[in-house]
Amino acid sequence: MDAAGSSPFETVFAAVADAARARPDAPALAFPEQGQRRTYAQLRDDASALARGLLDSGLAPGDRVALLSESRVEWPTVQLACAAAGLVLVPLNTHYRTEDLGYALRRSGSRALFLSPVFRSNRYADMVESLRGDLPALRHVVPFGRDPGDGPYGALLARGRASGRTLPAVAGGEVAALLYTSGTTGFPKGALQTHRAMLGDSWGSAVRLGIGPEDRWTTMVPLFHCAGCIMVLQGAIQRGACFVGVPAFDPEAMMRVIQDERCSVFSGVPTAYIALLNHAARPGYDLSSLRIGTCGGADADPAMLERCARELPLPGLVQVYGMTETSTLVSCPAPDDPERYATSGPPLPGMEARITDPATRAVLPAGVIGQVEARGVGIMAGYDQDPAATAAVLDASGWLQTGDLGLLTPTGRLQLAGGRMRDMIIRGGENVYAAEVERVLLRHPAVREAAVFPVKDAYYGEAVAVALRLGAAVKAADLQAFCGERIARFKVPVRLYRVDAFPLTASGKVRKVALREQAEKDALPPLD
Repeated sequence: MDAAGSSPFETVFAAVADAARARPDAPALAFPEQGQRRTYAQLRDDASALARGLLDSGLAPGDRVALLSESRVEWPTVQLACAAAGLVLVPLNTHYRTEDLGYALRRSGSRALFLSPVFRSNRYADMVESLRGDLPALRHVVPFGRDPGDGPYGALLARGRASGRTLPAVAGGEVAALLYTSGTTGFPKGALQTHRAMLGDSWGSAVRLGIGPEDRWTTMVPLFHCAGCIMVLQGAIQRGACFVGVPAFDPEAMMRVIQDERCSVFSGVPTAYIALLNHAARPGYDLSSLRIGTCGGADADPAMLERCARELPLPGLVQVYGMTETSTLVSCPAPDDPERYATSGPPLPGMEARITDPATRAVLPAGVIGQVEARGVGIMAGYDQDPAATAAVLDASGWLQTGDLGLLTPTGRLQLAGGRMRDMIIRGGENVYAAEVERVLLRHPAVREAAVFPVKDAYYGEAVAVALRLGAAVKAADLQAFCGERIARFKVPVRLYRVDAFPLTASGKVRKVALREQAEKDALPPLD
């Protein structure tokens, strides 16, 4: 393996401990909107105390610890504590509603849950309370307070600081995280990632981007996303940089944070870049500290990226490609790569990419579109409790079938072809699987059949649409409300159409491509 693709650390906590020894007063975390900052020494001490507190509470290495919260200073502290204690972190999407949350907690068998009681309109504590009777494995629920020293979280920290427990030795090959990503069956699948996979991938990303100790790296991506808790956070820590966090993305607040914190690196998805670029207040903010940016999560328009690089300005902006199953990135250009807008660059150090025929998996030559396959340091260990699903995408040689279509240029750079073999919609960087939304809609008494498909959206890239065969009269707003109570809001269809029959293939499957074409031609009758 290329040395640059192999992290020098066994765990991300080991990286913090190393930085705390070398540069104890260097900034590690800044959450300006929360009013919280940590040096590397403070972060090491907080994380090790929390790790001891968790083990003293009866948890054991290998146990799973879920985390449901907006991005705040406690988030990376919990992540690091789990790494130090040999526990498996289970980040949960803050868009989850009760049904999503219950499934993830039951399926993961999480023994502990850290959470924000309320964030915006989400009352997470109430959701968990309504589920407790159906979560036999869950023994500890630890809510965050207004201040990190408050409440049960503060008490757990204090307990750990008073403890004399020795933390266990944790090896890089052990599972460190279980990250849920939706599946084509309509149920989320949990990708198991080792310390070595996450650290190797984020180390390779940070090396390729040229991140160093003087950098301040911020992102609009929530920490529950692999790009947040792996690429950005673990990349910054391993390189001794400072991670600058925001609780949620707001374009003007983001510009204020970049200006005031003098952020030098920004990671986001196309919708965020469009929002920043077109914001009326942008000329009033000094964004000149930015030198590097990454854009991923959905197909990125090269012209938009070039305009961002020129006008924000963000000279080292690059297009990147990856997924949860690859510990975030497969490929990434260097900030001075002349093809960094049109392609997602060459594979990272320690990673390989190839293009194969979707039917035969025969390797295709440069310039020919096929399925993107990836192999290397960042590939998941498998899907949790699902060997069949694992075998369907990950072969004995370590090649992962991504389900995405792309090509390799003659110079070895990966270029996405704009299509996905899987039945998936990417809405502003959030993955939406049609089967999951269809499963919810079919539970409504008025719905006989449902076919969910993507339509183009100028802001989000893609939006969720559905064609419905109904058995009774129902309003579009009523169906949207029905879905909104059961699944994350970003999964709820924004365009609803009614049909008497679906276009079918010879084998009887719904031709969703035909539905999409009809919708874009205004040939489908909308549901009022």
